[in-house]
Amino acid sequence: MEIKIGADELILWLRKNKKAENVTTKQLGLKILNSIEDLGGKLIEHDKPCSWNTKAISETIDEFNLPKTASQYILDSHKLDNLYCDLSSW
Repeated sequence: MEIKIGADELILWLRKNKKAENVTTKQLGLKILNSIEDLGGKLIEHDKPCSWNTKAISETIDEFNLPKTASQYILDSHKLDNLYCDLSSW
């Protein structure tokens, strides 16, 4: 079964788990693209606006926090473990 997953979700996970703290959002986006493609996933949408549920949105969107827009991917759901294992090593 394939799932749709956004780079924004993955970047949020990375930031919440203190991974890649000194890496820009743009750099993370490129690494995420490479990881997903390595797992056979595909880019389906680029620069989709993110919907963050926060009152202080202007404080949370910047190059070292959360993205304003993000790419969307399709990935085999059985490969999510591999994806998160890869992200954990950043």
